[in-house]
Amino acid sequence: MINLTNLSKTYFGRSGSHEALRDVNLHVERGDIFGIIGQSGAGKSTLVRCINLLERPTEGSVIIDGKDVTAYRGKELSQLRESIGMIFQNFSLFQQRTVLRNVTFPLELRREDKTTAEKRALELLELVGLADKAANYPSQLSGGQQQRVAIAR
Repeated sequence: MINLTNLSKTYFGRSGSHEALRDVNLHVERGDIFGIIGQSGAGKSTLVRCINLLERPTEGSVIIDGKDVTAYRGKELSQLRESIGMIFQNFSLFQQRTVLRNVTFPLELRREDKTTAEKRALELLELVGLADKAANYPSQLSGGQQQRVAIAR
């Protein structure tokens, strides 16, 4: 469960301040699928970045599974980010890695055993309908297929 309460984000610079988010309240239940849409510059990316604390909210709180994570730092923050998946608009796939290696990448960072990581990656690729593309490179896939690789990752 994700609860955002009175979330605001203001950027401060030499030319003044810019309010990207103001008093956002949002509740997402476990298992819900949520899309955030809006015009360019509306604050969609800032909102998502505040959820995983890539951006620190100026005000308000981010509550995940009943815990206020707004003040998390260091190891606590790293563990939180491991449990939150994000898919960026440009997919952020490594062009020099195969589809399989793109999906195993986060598992490698967590120092998973190579055999275990590959097995899990193949299961995830099967889930998104791309197990047959494991040996391909991102440039050999359509945009929709690249997005599904990013989802599997």
